[in-house]
Amino acid sequence: MIRALRGRLRRPSTAFPAAALALALSCAGVLAAQPATAADGPPGLPSTTAAAPAIPQHTASDKELRSRVVDAAGTQAAEKKTPSRTPFIIGGTETTISSAPWMVQLAYYDDASGDGYFCGGTLVAPNKVLTAAHCVAGLDWTKNGAVLAGATGLYDDTTGTVAGVLHQWNHPHFNAETAQNDIAVLTLDRPLDQQWMRLAYLNDLAYVTPGKTATVYGWGLTSGTGTDLSANLRKATLPIVPDATCDSAMKSVLGDDEFIEGSMFCAGTPASGADEGTTSPCNGDSGGPVIADNKIIGIVSWGVAGCTAKGAYPVFTKVGSYAWAAQPRIDDTDLSYDGRADLLGRTPSGGLFQQDSKGTSLAQRAYQGNGWQTASWALQADLDRDYFQDLIIRDATDGHLYREYVDHTTGEYVWKQITSVWGGYKSYAIPGDLTGDARPDLVAVDADGSVYLYPGKGDGEFYGKVKVVDKSWKNVKIFGHGDLTGDGRADLLVRNSSGVLYLYAGTQVEHTPWKTRVQARTGWNFTSYVANGDVTGDGVADVITRDSGGTLWLYPGTNKATTALFGTPVKLGTGYNQYNLLF
Repeated sequence: MIRALRGRLRRPSTAFPAAALALALSCAGVLAAQPATAADGPPGLPSTTAAAPAIPQHTASDKELRSRVVDAAGTQAAEKKTPSRTPFIIGGTETTISSAPWMVQLAYYDDASGDGYFCGGTLVAPNKVLTAAHCVAGLDWTKNGAVLAGATGLYDDTTGTVAGVLHQWNHPHFNAETAQNDIAVLTLDRPLDQQWMRLAYLNDLAYVTPGKTATVYGWGLTSGTGTDLSANLRKATLPIVPDATCDSAMKSVLGDDEFIEGSMFCAGTPASGADEGTTSPCNGDSGGPVIADNKIIGIVSWGVAGCTAKGAYPVFTKVGSYAWAAQPRIDDTDLSYDGRADLLGRTPSGGLFQQDSKGTSLAQRAYQGNGWQTASWALQADLDRDYFQDLIIRDATDGHLYREYVDHTTGEYVWKQITSVWGGYKSYAIPGDLTGDARPDLVAVDADGSVYLYPGKGDGEFYGKVKVVDKSWKNVKIFGHGDLTGDGRADLLVRNSSGVLYLYAGTQVEHTPWKTRVQARTGWNFTSYVANGDVTGDGVADVITRDSGGTLWLYPGTNKATTALFGTPVKLGTGYNQYNLLF
């Protein structure tokens, strides 16, 4: 049983029966890599490939997952001692999942200990859920947890979709005593066909300006003296409170300085001391979102026992202060499903090999098939955000771009031509989201030095190109994948013909996607540059290079937008001149 934090954290305990929600999930691959279809495929490349990894599957069937959720439906009594990692909304109004399709229910039951918990969460990608660290830390969500999406009613699996959890991450410096750094991300075992919500970033902190309003959602308690979670989704609109007001009020109520400015904020009006006159999240609402202007600005974090203590406010994690830590965990798709970017290499004869990241080294290579010699270039990117890495290539046979991806109707990997992007540009990169819609975008450099941004649709295709640089990037190499500066936004690296490397920090503004460039390095005259994201697993984007002698180097990111952009390079191996394409 998780100890309550002096009546503050709100993950409510629930009296789940032993059989209710023991999910015994794992990420064991049940489906082997499937043949790619020849239809719409690149004419010069093989119609089948083992390069696509096996789809991870849970060991419990959908029927079993659903039966466990149904078994738990009648046992949602929240423990009434001190609020412990669960929120609820007192004084709010009922709403429907159609008005908040990104809301999900998090249910946890440990058969061994008999402990059960309920939290809220927000879908932030098809298979990613943002929630509170106090809902996740110290628990095994892969083994004992389930997520229900698409349901207005509490545990209504007749209209909702149940998913298991593959991976969990909570802020490494989450402090259960102070509730600081109360943010977490769950990776689901399948993409969900639900609308998802974007995180607020550092420059979105204006949404947390006192006097502005935001809306909180959840299935938590509807009475400070009750024990039952809400039967249906509820919401409440709350005014943002000045930090000084919140700090003073919580000191008065708790007799201690618990509020941490910069990482927390309060919203609402002072509790009246009873249900009447109080509007607040409570037990069972923990982990749920605070929404403003279609962005998640807060996560329900903690409050005072009973949730109606006179003069108290509910306290929320300030998401904009943590986007730098959470967003990389949302965008961590890789070939081996461990959150660390992997490497593919192609030999002149067309052989394809995969080497998975082990952090600061690479695993032994694995042969993935032959027939890849006509690929002019290739990139890894999860264009449809389904957690299965796509391969984007240009086939020299016809000069077109193609994408290999998972067709979720068949479970097979298929090829499809990308018709929205021309195949004749000199350099391409897919850094991530450059336009602020949480979908990966593509950047291309023309022979005359003009640069075009193609906003991603999220389905493997792109919207019409936007010219963002006019003829001044001639003979450059562009690359990059993920956040290099620590603000949660995707950035771009540009190397000119003199070997000077520039950092272009992202703005997420379509027509002006980058800040003023920063010179990061000189002497970058490598023969290959690979940017697939976070290789080391620390949440910071990295870069792999190959020198003229065939030695492979890892340049670990530091989140510093200066000449200290990378840490000390790590030697990954020699003999890489045997490959004429690395990606």
